[in-house]
Order: sequence, then C-alpha cells, then structure tokens
Amino acid sequence: MYDIEAVRRDFIGRTSPKRRAKYAVEHEPIRRHCIMVGNDNPLYLEPGYAPRTPCPPTALWIFSMVERLGPKGPTPAKSSGGKPDEKPSDSPFSLSMPMIGSQFTNMGRELEFLLPVYVGDHLSSATRTADIYLKPTRLDPESLWIVNEDIITNQKDEVVCLIRNTLMNFRTADELRTAGVTQK
Repeated sequence: MYDIEAVRRDFIGRTSPKRRAKYAVEHEPIRRHCIMVGNDNPLYLEPGYAPRTPCPPTALWIFSMVERLGPKGPTPAKSSGGKPDEKPSDSPFSLSMPMIGSQFTNMGRELEFLLPVYVGDHLSSATRTADIYLKPTRLDPESLWIVNEDIITNQKDEVVCLIRNTLMNFRTADELRTAGVTQK
C-alpha cells in the first residue's frame, strides 16, 4: 500500500542539486527563437538596439535547462524506494520519489518571472518538491499529484524565475487489476 503521508514527509521540500546550464544566454538563439514564434520586437532581433539585450521570457527555459536534457529528452529517475540516506536524483520529474504507477501526464505549468535575464547571463536550476497529494481521477482512483518547482538562478545566485509544474502519476489498467482496484 502506498503511504502518502510518509512520502509527503520524506519528499516535500527536497531539492535537487543545482545544475548550471551548458551555455550562457546568447543573442543568436534568442533571435532564432523570436523568428520561430513570430516575435518581431527589435529589442530581441537587433544587436545593439538596447545597451543590454534581454532574453524574452518565452526563451528563458531554453537557457536554463540545456544541461539537464539529453539528446532523447528528459528521463524520469528510477525510484530509490524513498530511503533518506540515498542521494536524490536531479530528475525534474521525481527526485527518486516512489511512484504509484508507471504513467505520467503533465497537468499544468506556471511561470513567475522575478528578474530580467540578459545576453551573457549564465543560468542554473534546481528542482524542489513543493507538494504531493492523492486525488482521484477517471484514470486511477488514487492518482498521485506532484508539484515541483524549478528554481532558476543567474550567475549572481539571484532567483530570476520560478517554474511550478504539476505532474500526475497513475496506474495502467493492468496495474489497477493487479492491485485489485475495480474501475467504475
């Protein structure tokens, strides 16, 4: 049986190691991003238009997460069984948290921009588990909801952005049958 209170006690507040992005914020990727999304603001497209070129909020994530994504995209960590003496994974998904099922879906993302980011800044990020709870859904009467916060900092260790991501972990129909759960 999944002990939600033990998981909450062990994982809420747990923070992954801070990871520095591979590259600093650069003008050319900003320009390409803006062209791709249809942003024709010369502030982002023309070098020298302003004393310092800012990074558009829509591109900030690109510069903060590069080191954490491999060529095949993100990979959820395998569960460590929640043992407190084990080093937590720095996976943005689970921080080695024991899961209820094998399936995930992203339920929403909120971004809070706190300070501007400029060309030349070098960003880092860490993931903190903010909340964990069970909430029934049509897919699983004991769906596990996980709220993680990506804390994005600049080279001065100032928090420039918080990304709050809500994930839902749930069991497949076979996993529910194995657990003896009947769906309505």
